[in-house]
Amino acid sequence: MKNILPLFLICLIFITSGCTNYRPSMEEATADGAKQLGKQNIKELVMNNELQMISWDKSIDALIQFDSNGKLIATNSVGDATHGRWSATADNQLCLKFKLWDDNRNSCYTLFKSGDQYLMFRAGVMENTLLANKERLSSLADMNVGVLGTPPPVRPEKTVKESTPAAPQESTDEDGSLLSAITFGLLGDSAEEIQTAGEVPLFIPEPLPVKKLSAVHQQLVDTGDCPGCDLQGLDLQGMNLKGANLAGANLEDANLQETNLKGANLKGTSLESARVTDAILIKADIQGANLSDANLHWADLSKADLRGANLTRSYLVKAVFYKADLTGADFTGAQVQRTMFEGAEGVPSNILERSENAAPLN
Repeated sequence: MKNILPLFLICLIFITSGCTNYRPSMEEATADGAKQLGKQNIKELVMNNELQMISWDKSIDALIQFDSNGKLIATNSVGDATHGRWSATADNQLCLKFKLWDDNRNSCYTLFKSGDQYLMFRAGVMENTLLANKERLSSLADMNVGVLGTPPPVRPEKTVKESTPAAPQESTDEDGSLLSAITFGLLGDSAEEIQTAGEVPLFIPEPLPVKKLSAVHQQLVDTGDCPGCDLQGLDLQGMNLKGANLAGANLEDANLQETNLKGANLKGTSLESARVTDAILIKADIQGANLSDANLHWADLSKADLRGANLTRSYLVKAVFYKADLTGADFTGAQVQRTMFEGAEGVPSNILERSENAAPLN
């Protein structure tokens, strides 16, 4: 019988080169007693849990919070945060996609349980380790308890659509990007499992004619510089407006879902009733902005400046205000269940209590 040394003995042999950087193969991990996780095991491991991911060379150390709907929030050891998605695939892999890390790629891993840790393999070589770090986890607001409030209603489309019947679409916040999630393979189940074998779509809508952009819309697209512009009701979903100057602009009722506004100037901007779900507003200047009745579900406002902002009746469920400055912000009537205020300044004590001590889900 082939004699294979356990991993800890191999570490002793290579101790002069540093055991902490040793990268076992899947064959070596299996020989040492590690067990591979199936799709259901992976779901049970990550769903509604918080896990620490450490790369094999210790260059990456991030805390990841996995939601049951396939979304995640990650914060690394230097305080950078990002949104993303996860999925457990039919071929027993955990796939992770971070909006601002790893070039926004969808990376899939085979998982093995070894003791109290989980080894993540790609191309047969270990890349990361997953484990529960209770000391770090206890310092974060609990993202997995709380009763969700009712999100603001989606306002009717202002554009006139063709009378041709359209393919059915989901309207809830969680399922609003269902098509894009299936396209990138980011849901809990693969697209092949979701689609019934042999099923043919009943109707494929004709593409709508390309609309000519208004002058201010075109200015924003071309230059990213549109202070004081009237952009009310515009659809800016998914646009890259990183560092844009929108100070004092009118974005009332605008669609900013998944829009990248990292470092943008939104000082004094009106975002009343705007849809800002899944948007990236990291380090944005939002001083004195009007966000009343806005929907910021899953928006990332890490390190943003929201001093004096109007957040009355805003929907902040699962929004991230990591190290943000909220001094003087008005939270009257805001919904803050599952909201992350870790390291934030100026948050009223009653708002923190409502976010962290919400009633558990049934």
